[in-house]
Amino acid sequence: MKYYLSIGSNINPESNINFAISKLEKIFSKSEQSTKHQTKPEGFEGDDFINLVYCGNCELAFNDLNDQLKRIEDLSGRDRNVPKFSSRTLDVDIILQLDDAGKIIFKSNEIAKYNFVSEPLNELI
Repeated sequence: MKYYLSIGSNINPESNINFAISKLEKIFSKSEQSTKHQTKPEGFEGDDFINLVYCGNCELAFNDLNDQLKRIEDLSGRDRNVPKFSSRTLDVDIILQLDDAGKIIFKSNEIAKYNFVSEPLNELI
């Protein structure tokens, strides 16, 4: 499977994004990433986010990978007891899943909804 992940942070973003990528490199092969994009927070006032898209091949099923991504977020100190739209150490979401033939199995509605997802994704597809 090939997965595309949206990664964002606005709390120590460089450090937390580098942490996420170091963890993802242990799960994925043939990986690449977009450039980093600085964006304003949506839905709340706060520090700017750094966002990028990371993609690569992974043998994990969707739910198993998603569980791993939530663990990585937790290891970064992600507080899940705050409102949805708030500052965060790390946000890692699956935005595309392709089978081995390149057919889309999953496509997140966040791609059409947010430029901070679609712009870095367009660099890789």
